[in-house]
Amino acid sequence: MPFVPAMAVYKFRRMRVHRRRSTKLDDNAEIRSKSRETNPEDYPDLDFHHTFGSFLTRKNPVSKDTDPVIAGYWDLLSHSPSLLQRHIHEIDNKYRDAFRNFFTAEPISLHGHVSDASNAALLTSIISHLVSHASSDIGIPFFDDEFKSNPRVAITAGSYGAGYGCLAYNAVIDSNRLVANGPRPVVITTNNSAKIDAQIRQAKNDGCVALIVELVCAGDGKAITENAWKNILKACEKYALILIVDEALTSIRCGAPFANQLPQYARHGYPDLVLFGKAVRTNGIAVEWRGINIQKLDIEHQEERLFTILDWQERVTEMAQAADLLISWGTLVLAKREQWPQRAQVIGRILRERIVAEGAKASSIRGLHSLLYIQLQDIARLGPPVMGARAGKYLRWLPALDEVMTSEEELRTKVFGLGSIPHRREISAYLESQGLKLGFCSRCGDAVEAEVVSCAVCVVRVCEECEPGAHTCPISI
Repeated sequence: MPFVPAMAVYKFRRMRVHRRRSTKLDDNAEIRSKSRETNPEDYPDLDFHHTFGSFLTRKNPVSKDTDPVIAGYWDLLSHSPSLLQRHIHEIDNKYRDAFRNFFTAEPISLHGHVSDASNAALLTSIISHLVSHASSDIGIPFFDDEFKSNPRVAITAGSYGAGYGCLAYNAVIDSNRLVANGPRPVVITTNNSAKIDAQIRQAKNDGCVALIVELVCAGDGKAITENAWKNILKACEKYALILIVDEALTSIRCGAPFANQLPQYARHGYPDLVLFGKAVRTNGIAVEWRGINIQKLDIEHQEERLFTILDWQERVTEMAQAADLLISWGTLVLAKREQWPQRAQVIGRILRERIVAEGAKASSIRGLHSLLYIQLQDIARLGPPVMGARAGKYLRWLPALDEVMTSEEELRTKVFGLGSIPHRREISAYLESQGLKLGFCSRCGDAVEAEVVSCAVCVVRVCEECEPGAHTCPISI
């Protein structure tokens, strides 16, 4: 069974991806098509959407080139899923080791979507579980028993929210707010660092069991300042409020395994729990044993930590489905071997310099490293378009972290400059031969109507709202 990622926006990602094979490129279109299908990571990408940041590479994470052990398990999955199930505990252990070696944090609970992991009741139970395994009496409880029956959480202003539950009250998407339920979260503003302490104290008094922080606000790309982060850490420790960082969008692509490990944040301390998802290819909660409050539990030895993790997982359910674990495991292997966090810094620098060169102000570009938020008014001046993801008044660029994306020459001649037209024509011909289209508007990031025809030159498509009537190609000559 070949690896087929979940529905990727750059639709030729749905094609089978085989082991790398040596193929000499020449002017033969058939040879080019074969190479594009087998080694898509060798070509600069026009898709800066990647299913809202769910893919960091176009490589196959379960191939022998990635890791023979992972490939062996994947092959067994295709031939005998029931036999593979006998190896599930081996896979769990090896996945957990790979996760810990890359992120330092330890996955404790995996879920179908990160919205599941941000559930206030679940977080309360996990915190209680961790406290029950403490090696010493922490003295100050993280929350009183009276709050367990109706727990609340606090969030930072501008957070993305969730698909349902209490965080959906503050969701960016209107339809999510319609299904919100439970106690409303307390909203903490961070624009005035001096007021953070008082807000967190009040949140604790109001029954909040945790504060969930987005280091890069999903709604507008504004990054938490170093001073604000320092004050959040101090207040959460002072009032024994569990600090959680939502890294669903920021892991790896923001220049560190988790964005909270960037120097400007890590020098002040670490969160207690981390929410992860999307590009990690699994969704869940990880324990950061160095966290400002969790470290007070004195669960120091790896044997104690593993027992604490397994005790939770075994009382609840399996860690995750084997296929999900293998894909995520392979992704982590590639991320560590190819140093994706460092690569993300290089790609982010190149793209930001390109945007500024086209007339945008550097101060107007938000996000961190290869997570970029670009004002919609600046998108039009960037010349040859790429496909991004909408975020209010911004278009998010979520580029692949393949090595070719670190080449300024490749990006200049095949993505952004007028010299990119031959490359774009090749992509257009390839997609057309497969009956596929890019699915999101290059100007606003919204989904494009199915009947809209792809441009044979610029490839990307534009929605009716951004371009009513006939399409005018911005780079045709």
